[in-house]
This record gives sequence, structure tokens and C-alpha cells, in this order.
Amino acid sequence: MILNAVAIGLSVLALLSSVYFAFQQVTSMKRANYVPAYLALLDVFRSPTFHEHHRYVVQRLGAEHDPALGISGLPAEAQEAVYDVAFFLHNFVILERLGIIDDRYLMTLNDRVVRTWQAIAPFVHRERELVPLPHLLQILEDHAAVAATIPPNSGRSLLRPLNK
Repeated sequence: MILNAVAIGLSVLALLSSVYFAFQQVTSMKRANYVPAYLALLDVFRSPTFHEHHRYVVQRLGAEHDPALGISGLPAEAQEAVYDVAFFLHNFVILERLGIIDDRYLMTLNDRVVRTWQAIAPFVHRERELVPLPHLLQILEDHAAVAATIPPNSGRSLLRPLNK
């Protein structure tokens, strides 16, 4: 009788562990499908053009252009810089929300997200009025609001000093 109970217990344990590992495998496979997209984003981040665009957006956009123009009213070069930087960061936030990347990776970009959003917010809000896109860059805006409350030395950040 006891031997039967032990056998059933071991069988249940084996079944549960198989189910657990199956779910882990499915999750790994899903993430593996997104690796090329993630690597493509990292390639963009390494490009000098991206960094020039980011510098332009956070340092010069508001000083050189009236937010009443929205994004679509900006000169082509300014539009390109705004869309390049904003949608790059927007895509990283989406990858995190889909569970494809860990939030600790996104935290390394929090400062850029906040500074970018502060620079483009008036232009995006006006663009939402001019063009019927009420949710334009809403995901980026939402994340910027949260990111602004997280200290850079947060315990979850990959940039925190290592405890030796």
C-alpha cells in the first residue's frame, strides 16, 4: 500500500516536472524567435547616426522648432531624428512588455527614455491633435512616466555597481 502511494507520488512529481520543463522550453522558443529583432535594435543603437539623432532631439529640437508644428510639420531631417529615436525606444519598451527582454535591460535605457520623452512630448501631443492618432507613442509616454520615478542605481538595474 505504501509502495503504491510512493509510486503514485513519484509519477505525479514526474508529470509536474515535465509540464514545468515543457513550459520553460516553449518560453525559450518564443524568445529565440525574437532574437533577430533584438539584435537589429542593438545594431541601430551602435550606429553613429542614432546617437547624432538622439543628441539632436534632446539638445536642439525644442530650441529650433515650435511644438505647435507637431511632428509632421517639422523639416524632414528633424522628423527623421524624432521618429528614429522615439520608435527605437518605443520598440524596446514593446519587447519588454511582451516579455521578450527582461526589464533590467530596458532600465539601462531609462535615462534616454525620460530625456527623449521630455524633448518630444510637446510635439507628440500636438501631433495627436493634428492627425487622428490619439495613441501615437503612448507606450513610450507611459514608460517614460514610470522610468522617471526609478533611481538610476536601482537594485534591478544592470548598471548598478557589483557587490564584491
